[in-house]
Amino acid sequence: MAKTGIDLIEINDIAIATIAIAVALFIADVGILNVLKYPVIEIAKQLGVMIVTVGAAFILHEMSHKVVAQRYGATAAFRVWPLGLLMALVFSLFGFVLAAPGAVYIYAPNITKRQNGIISLAGPFTNMVLALMFIAILPITVLTFGPQSIISEIALIGYSINGLLALFNLIPVFPLDGSKVLAWNWMIWAGAVAIALGIYLGPLFLLG
Repeated sequence: MAKTGIDLIEINDIAIATIAIAVALFIADVGILNVLKYPVIEIAKQLGVMIVTVGAAFILHEMSHKVVAQRYGATAAFRVWPLGLLMALVFSLFGFVLAAPGAVYIYAPNITKRQNGIISLAGPFTNMVLALMFIAILPITVLTFGPQSIISEIALIGYSINGLLALFNLIPVFPLDGSKVLAWNWMIWAGAVAIALGIYLGPLFLLG
């Protein structure tokens, strides 16, 4: 019987990875020298936005892998990758983030290529759904709270982060999800990429 649920180690690892990515994205966005000039309240606000948006994108992506893997009888748990966290923070100093803070490690000796493909697709699919939800509520938040409000900012960043995560993870290069989806079924992989592109670029064409 596969182990289900979530333990304290996993909760701790998810929290560390989420906060580290949020800090890295914030530094990459404003620049390390400008961070030092920011008021503490503004830093707290921006980090809060990043944690909410990146946290939802990252945690739900990884947990979807875990849930689907467990449905196939696998043992799965998220574990942080310290070197990946360090790389994210170092790269953020140069204005971009290359983040691989951790992953759901799956133990399933009898898993099939199809099952592995479905488990891998679950993460990007979750990000696509989240991106659609965020972009759907964005006009409502803009009309209700204004375009500069923190609620509108969360909706916009949530859409952007999830759209990018879906596309990035579908790149067919190991160990990204796309490599395993492609190994299972190239048509499903191509369809997922096309949908992810449509979700991410569609609103840009409409707005442009």
